[in-house]
Amino acid sequence: MRGSVKLFNIFGISINIHVTFLLLLVFFLSGGIKWLALIIGVFCFVTLHEVCHSLMARYYGIEVRQITLLPIGGIASMSSMPEKPVQEFFISIVGPLFNIAVIVIFYNPMKSLLGTEVLFHRPLSTATWPLTLSYLYWINLMLAAFNLIPAFPMDGGRVLRSLLAGRIGYVKATKFAVGLGHIFAVGFAYFGIVNVNIVLIAIAIFIYMAASNERHQVDVREDLSKFKIGE
Repeated sequence: MRGSVKLFNIFGISINIHVTFLLLLVFFLSGGIKWLALIIGVFCFVTLHEVCHSLMARYYGIEVRQITLLPIGGIASMSSMPEKPVQEFFISIVGPLFNIAVIVIFYNPMKSLLGTEVLFHRPLSTATWPLTLSYLYWINLMLAAFNLIPAFPMDGGRVLRSLLAGRIGYVKATKFAVGLGHIFAVGFAYFGIVNVNIVLIAIAIFIYMAASNERHQVDVREDLSKFKIGE
């Protein structure tokens, strides 16, 4: 992805950061050091989320070249898409499951460290460092829930396609999931405009364009599959 800078390698996968991510850091730095620490922590979890996708893809023989961190999240660049619905299901679901696992595994340690009052303090806040740590902990639940929204090509949308593909076929399942993704994209754009939320608008644009692009790829692949090389 153009405009990306390599940070490091993990499991042989290049972890890159897009230059637009720096704008996000500057924005949150204006809110104080705790907000900056929070956003860095969030993208550490986002990176691990994408690494889980990548490792599962490798298990199925799909090469993963790099993971790029953007202001709207992370993107794993895979050499190809999974060929079987069951492969897409597990590759897609493992990311959110990682975030849920963090919530479950660290619940008792966080409760002991911060106390019930801080851990369950509402609204989430960065007023103190303990509250910031609590915020970062619950972010994992938000990441899991958000990614499981059936808005293709997000994780939830891909899980939906994989479940439908076995019943109605890959092409029809893709069209249905893409259509639902477009509906969510329009909804995100509306709420983003009403609430002046630039990140939500950016997510809406990404979902709409990425969903449309993948539907186009599936249509082309389906059309080409009807011809022989000689033809």
